Amino acid sequence: MGSSKALRILYVGRKPKLADTLRTLFDQHNDELGQTSHYLRTPIHFCIVSNQKLALHRIRSEPPRVVIVEIEKKSESRVRFCEMVRYRLPTAAILALAALKPEQSFAFDGFIRAPVIPTQLFATLEQLPSHCSDYLLQRGSLTLNIATRTVTTAKGDYTMTPKQCALLQLLMTHHNEVVKRGDIMQMIWETSYLDDTRTLDVHIRWLRERIEPDPSNPVYLKTVRGIGYRLNIQEMVNAEWTA
Repeated sequence: MGSSKALRILYVGRKPKLADTLRTLFDQHNDELGQTSHYLRTPIHFCIVSNQKLALHRIRSEPPRVVIVEIEKKSESRVRFCEMVRYRLPTAAILALAALKPEQSFAFDGFIRAPVIPTQLFATLEQLPSHCSDYLLQRGSLTLNIATRTVTTAKGDYTMTPKQCALLQLLMTHHNEVVKRGDIMQMIWETSYLDDTRTLDVHIRWLRERIEPDPSNPVYLKTVRGIGYRLNIQEMVNAEWTA
């Protein structure tokens, strides 16, 4: 997390005192950036919303890297909200903020204890899991916006279903590698059943229609017979240079 790009954090909660404490700490961090030693060496862009509807709108219009959710005693609705955030923006880290660590089935990416201790707050942000990344993914001529589920290709801009987006994200993340069909079915459809993979075939066809010059004779998204698929970004880059 050493990039100079601002770390966008969205706070969802109804307690002004907690929100003000976070804003003060982040403002102080930004003011002192470069002057003293910090856990984070990047500026922080901090936004506060008090309800879930506003939060979901903000997630779509200005996707955050981190969502801090104030967990109350009756936290069932907050957990459902967190599940929705993870579904809509899987690249974001979701942190719980509460007096006691929540005992919920939802797997938070971190926990911040209230009242907030600055060292613990910044250490938690520094230790964000590796899957939490920027919502824009670019490989060759492909640009994937995970927040809006849109992909920009040489053929144009397209909106995707959640599964199409997840599949393309997986292939772009592991570009130039062979991704096994079994791994795809497990990671995208959460099943190990491989006797019927027509759904995967349909999704692969959809992607080829968006990125291939001739979808019937793919050169970028190749089938590795008996194993899986490889998204060959280098071929795409070479084609751009020779175009």
